[in-house]
Amino acid sequence: MPGRRILPVRLGSFLPRSRSKIVFALVMGSYCIAVGSFMAAWTWVARLPRPPKAFYLRGDVPDVLGLLIFGPVIESLMLVAIFELLRRVRTPDWGQVVVSAVFISALHFGPWWPHAFIVLPSFLIQSASYLYWRRTSWKEAFWVLVCVHALSNLIPALNAVGRAMRHA
Repeated sequence: MPGRRILPVRLGSFLPRSRSKIVFALVMGSYCIAVGSFMAAWTWVARLPRPPKAFYLRGDVPDVLGLLIFGPVIESLMLVAIFELLRRVRTPDWGQVVVSAVFISALHFGPWWPHAFIVLPSFLIQSASYLYWRRTSWKEAFWVLVCVHALSNLIPALNAVGRAMRHA
């Protein structure tokens, strides 16, 4: 309609209406998977070199546990530590989100450097999720963050298991 005014899109429109932490983690984990897939597609469009064999996981139990449990807990602890340090020095909210996400993303630089850029939007979502739930409790925010991170690692974990089953 020509007479309708277009309203700006608010970031709150992308949040679940439910206050359920489970629903929130599922939605944010889905966003992380979607944006990660989109970023990975751009590495193909940009004709970046393919990842080396060392980049791929073997799909054994330690790999899968690392992706679904240890990685999310350890990386989330590091993200929260940086986030809280920035909060203590009174960095604005956007700075806390961006700096902590960039730091954790930079840890994913090797053995294939585009991986750090692929995971950056996912860590921005995770860091913003921590900020959102931090207002309730840092402990609740931490566990929501761990769940979102584990869900975003679910596709790579399944991929590693599938690769192990094909080569078994």
